[in-house]
Amino acid sequence: MADKLNSRQLKVPVTNLLKKVFSRERLTAHLDVAVAEHGLVEKSDRGDLKLEVWLESSPDGVRVKGVIQGSVSMDCTRCLEGYRQELEIAVDEFFRRPGLSMVTGDGRRVTGAGVQEEDEYVIDEGTIDLNLLVNDAVMLSLPIKHLCDEGCKGLCQACGKNLNQGECGCIQESIDPRLEVLRTLLEKEED
Repeated sequence: MADKLNSRQLKVPVTNLLKKVFSRERLTAHLDVAVAEHGLVEKSDRGDLKLEVWLESSPDGVRVKGVIQGSVSMDCTRCLEGYRQELEIAVDEFFRRPGLSMVTGDGRRVTGAGVQEEDEYVIDEGTIDLNLLVNDAVMLSLPIKHLCDEGCKGLCQACGKNLNQGECGCIQESIDPRLEVLRTLLEKEED
């Protein structure tokens, strides 16, 4: 697997679309993605995540509007088992033409050749790359804690068995670590 989502089907040529201002094209892509440490990674060519968007040209660039729906592969943070997270995300983003002037926060105009804001998308050599857009949309919509189920019991701290599959048989004394000092004092008194 790669370090980031880099699907060929999400690199869309828009040169012809930009020639006809206010025209539209529909794009549908099916992806099989998993959540990795630094974002999404593609597992295979066809999968359970569907991107269905309209590309609308304007004098300033291309608007991408539609929906991402389906599921992504994830690992539970408690039991470490894989599961699928269902998603339905509305998408409405704008890809700016390169070289357009931008207005900065203090009102100055800056020519956009080579200048790109961190949170904006830019058309690059007649192509829009939807990989970053899909990654951003999916990662921002995921819950902070990745749980296969709200009632997930996790792993035994002693033996590592998945407690969702049954008890492990380990005998554990549950003691507050702050009171551990008192327990050692009581053990010394008994000796």
